[in-house]
Amino acid sequence: MLWVGVLALLFVLGTEATEAGLKGRITQQGLDYGRQVGMQVLKAQLEKISIPDQSGTYSVPVIGDVHYTVSEIRIQDFQLPESAVGFVPGTGIKLSISDAKIMITANWHVQVLFIKDGGSCDLTVEGLSISAVLGVTRDDSGRPAVWKDACSSSIGALHVTFHGGSSWLYNLFTGALEGPLRDIINSNLCPQVGNAIGDLEEVLKTIPVSAPIDPFAEIDYSLISVPQITDLHMDLDFKGEFYQVGHHSEPPFPPAAFSIPDQNNQMLYIGVSEFFANSAGYVYFMSGVLQTNLTNDMIPKESPIHLNTESFGAFIPELPKLYPNMSMMLQLSALKQPMLTCLPGSLDVTAYGSILAFVILPNSTLAPVFLLQLDASVKAQVVVSEQKIGGSVALNNFSLSLIHSDVGPFKVDTLQTLLSWALRLVVLPKVNEKLSEGFPLPTIANLRLVNPSVTVNQGHVLIASDVQYSAKQSTAASNVPK
Repeated sequence: MLWVGVLALLFVLGTEATEAGLKGRITQQGLDYGRQVGMQVLKAQLEKISIPDQSGTYSVPVIGDVHYTVSEIRIQDFQLPESAVGFVPGTGIKLSISDAKIMITANWHVQVLFIKDGGSCDLTVEGLSISAVLGVTRDDSGRPAVWKDACSSSIGALHVTFHGGSSWLYNLFTGALEGPLRDIINSNLCPQVGNAIGDLEEVLKTIPVSAPIDPFAEIDYSLISVPQITDLHMDLDFKGEFYQVGHHSEPPFPPAAFSIPDQNNQMLYIGVSEFFANSAGYVYFMSGVLQTNLTNDMIPKESPIHLNTESFGAFIPELPKLYPNMSMMLQLSALKQPMLTCLPGSLDVTAYGSILAFVILPNSTLAPVFLLQLDASVKAQVVVSEQKIGGSVALNNFSLSLIHSDVGPFKVDTLQTLLSWALRLVVLPKVNEKLSEGFPLPTIANLRLVNPSVTVNQGHVLIASDVQYSAKQSTAASNVPK
């Protein structure tokens, strides 16, 4: 549980790639917070832990062999005055606990020759120290892997006091017991650390490496290389790519190299590349969902212009002559995926599409009347919440060109003004509604971002944040530092 607490700041990981679409950094501040959380979790769990009954035989001078059984073992108090956690460059994480004290109560039963006796006892372990290094890497499946790289332990003193039965007699010989018991407990500390790390490794093997977004897209959060560990931070490179559900094909543009700036002031940093966003645009384009229809019932009633042949007749004179008093529909479709460009302090999205205009005939069939090509650019903003990254867009530039007309040639200047207004009023609100839902960030359950900040750099967006852990249904949650 202590290692889980320390590693609660690690991400979900997974596969091979050339460059990362997402990057993460955990700093020393993040590790220190993980240590605080881990200690709170550890203390809460120790109150609930069930220790198996112990039995065996030991030899006491004069008395001889004593057969014993210790039952109902309970940890009554656990004091951790000193603990520290830090990075081991190139390897993983080191956890040190010094001068810990554990107080245990239990019932005892002994048999010496033909004499049986029993009662209760108190056991106090003082000056307990453990230093362990947890190695962190990536396995063949792309998930994180951990191992016990090093471990050492020591116990300063162990005291046993018997109560009940002939406890006055056994207390005379506790000095003979305390040394062997101290050696037994100390010899089991590092193996138990190894068992805990092994349990953590089994949990990590079950972590999913992708997140579904909707029926069309999912995100691959796989780790593409071994974590890079320095004495100040741990850097993680994720695939960070959108895929079509059930069809994992790569986009026609590769991810570009980028790096997280040399910052360590907050617990967590997440770098989101242009490639991450552009792979989303490619998936939705290939899925055929970057298309929408504009009809007259979507235009506000107070608008001076509506989607009908009379309104469009102001700049296409032949249209109302051929189709008098008829409603129209505009079909907006992407010609290729939209592309995001990150510049210092600015996010720009360029979109390429077409507008196919139809007249809705009295029998409800559609008659195509003209085809336009549009080029548009929008300014984007990034919004980060506790677990998601989202945003919004606003129209920057918009231009039209006539590709084909079935109602004679016409100038597109006035129509361009009309459609620019329609994009701002109808299309972009739909896009912003989708973006406002956000896309999940690669975090572990029970963690949330605290006061995240967003900076737009060349080629990527940098999210810097502290985190807060909330243990579900845990009495320790209220004591976790914030």
